[in-house]
Amino acid sequence: MIIKSIYIGNSNEAFIEDSFGKDFNIIYSDDNNKGKTIVIQSIMYCLGNSPVFPASFPFGNYYHILTIESNGKEFDVCRKKNNFIVKYKSEIFVFDNISEFKRYWDKNITKLPVIIKDGRKKLTDLELLLQLFFVGQDKKMTHDIVSSGWLKKADFYNMINSMCGIKNTFDNDDDVESLKVRNNQLKEEKKSLLKKNKILKSNRGAVEILSSSNSRIALEEKLKETEKMRDIISSLTSDRNNAIKRKTKNELVLKELRSLNRTMKTGKILCMNCGSTHISYESSDSEFNFDISTIDMRTNILKSIEEKIGIYDEEIGRISKEIQHQQNKLNTLLETEDISIEELLLAKLDLDGTQEDDDKIEEISKEIDNINNRIKQLVEQNETMLKESKENLENIVLEMNQFNKYIDPSISDIYEDIFTSKYKTYSGSEGTQFYLSKMYAFAKVLKHDYPIIVDSFRAEDLSTDREKRVISKFSELPNQLILTTTLKEEEHLKYETLQNIHSIDYSGHKNYHILQKKYVDKFIEKLNSMMIRL
Repeated sequence: MIIKSIYIGNSNEAFIEDSFGKDFNIIYSDDNNKGKTIVIQSIMYCLGNSPVFPASFPFGNYYHILTIESNGKEFDVCRKKNNFIVKYKSEIFVFDNISEFKRYWDKNITKLPVIIKDGRKKLTDLELLLQLFFVGQDKKMTHDIVSSGWLKKADFYNMINSMCGIKNTFDNDDDVESLKVRNNQLKEEKKSLLKKNKILKSNRGAVEILSSSNSRIALEEKLKETEKMRDIISSLTSDRNNAIKRKTKNELVLKELRSLNRTMKTGKILCMNCGSTHISYESSDSEFNFDISTIDMRTNILKSIEEKIGIYDEEIGRISKEIQHQQNKLNTLLETEDISIEELLLAKLDLDGTQEDDDKIEEISKEIDNINNRIKQLVEQNETMLKESKENLENIVLEMNQFNKYIDPSISDIYEDIFTSKYKTYSGSEGTQFYLSKMYAFAKVLKHDYPIIVDSFRAEDLSTDREKRVISKFSELPNQLILTTTLKEEEHLKYETLQNIHSIDYSGHKNYHILQKKYVDKFIEKLNSMMIRL
């Protein structure tokens, strides 16, 4: 993926950065507050990140347009608050939230990793994905992911495993716990049949069977597992209902748009309030407004809505399949005998049925053997997954340590994980090196093609020698790199002489005011190319 340009603005002021190279870019200035962080945060904002703009910048008042190239295809992504517009070739797609944009990303831009969250498969949140290749100037913490809350460190580990093709046992149709439940049910059934045969052959009463009820502890465990499965099914059902609602809403809009006919011989469509022949389509939060009076614009919006309906169709199908899988697991857990043992005994007072029971016992024994073999296979797969996961993490940490040792040969500290413990955090230049090490190692081991973006990569007094080594090491990567820094007066123009570095100087920008009137015409032209009218 290549960042080609970023546009920020409205009808009064704007800024455009379209000089990014495909390889190593360094944005620098001779002072802070020249707009470097605004540009970087705007890029990440368009990619789905939570806004972390400087407090003095009212980002919600502006449109942010990012042009990217991915797998040979070019996309324009415009974001205003939680609404997105994507342009690909001549097609326009409108998304009312990050979730819709994420599904489009997975389907059309590049496949997203799938993680297991709360017992369910889900696409990685963009906010989590971006932490693979982006380090911001603020909110740094070495012991946890950024903005941890609903997302956890475990989700990040899960994501990098998914990117390396390490299969989670959840991907199997069977799981160990369900098989164990079924195994125990079969053992109980076999035990009951054996007791029944023994009773029939010895003419004893049914009281012996009735005394072998489940223990209270087993019952509590069963209830706990049942509640967990019901929670998962309830959550899935809620997600499916939301997807159905959104799909239905878009289908209604689609129907309305298709009913518009601007070339009717008997008349034309007018606004009842003002008499205008202009009709508009508005995004959910009214951030974008499109004039659909023309057939071309209406056709674009129709395609966009059809795309969203298709995405929701796929989502509904996927969730329905998962609900059925979870329901089958729950049914297996709750499965009980339709007829009590006592009733079976009363129905058969002779030994004629014992042969049939013997056949059933043999059948159950075979199924138990098959289940035991399947459990063994799944346990081995799980052990393999854990081993692969451990090796993957060790490879990343090894690259981190090699990078760190190259940057600072005198260092004695050894990284043990991609996160530090809560009680051992890195700060200052050590923290900077820790994050740079991670960015390098992720790119090296995971072989992702995302651009590596680091805002203020020399923060906390990274020495000149170490900076040179960082640049040398990062230059080995095939990824596009976009780094920012503030230079001292005596360092000005230092990057101009470095080979293979595309330097972008922001020193001439006015402090706290990167947006200017002179960019507005070109910015409006870009908006118009995406059918956006101010």
